[in-house]
Amino acid sequence: MPETSGNDAPMAESKRRHTKQLEVIWHAIKDETSHPTADQIYEKVRKQIPNISLGTVYRNLQKLAAQQRLQVLELSRSQHFDPLVGRHDHFICESCGRVYDIFLEPKDDILPPSLPTEGFKVTSHRVSLYGTCEECSAKP
Repeated sequence: MPETSGNDAPMAESKRRHTKQLEVIWHAIKDETSHPTADQIYEKVRKQIPNISLGTVYRNLQKLAAQQRLQVLELSRSQHFDPLVGRHDHFICESCGRVYDIFLEPKDDILPPSLPTEGFKVTSHRVSLYGTCEECSAKP
């Protein structure tokens, strides 16, 4: 008799379904540049898996983040997900809420003058710039 999970489905079936959900979620976000929220990813994934729950999407996004396949951005009161995990920073439009990737060169002088120069070694940084994007700036 096959081993079962809590809902009496065979364990192999449960694992395969879980893997399918994770892969569908990954494919929904892997090429995204809009830095979507879990709700936005959920709406996209529901087109392929209509009975998936928001909780399942959220748990799988956290797994992808733990695997370092996604970066989680805490913006305002919501989490946004970014598949670009290489070194980069962000510009957030305060008018429309869009998030844009920006790339600061390591040589760019981003250290505040108040940081003492002796005894401190900066190994990384995370910068979020806030303002108005080009599209919102052009609005009357």
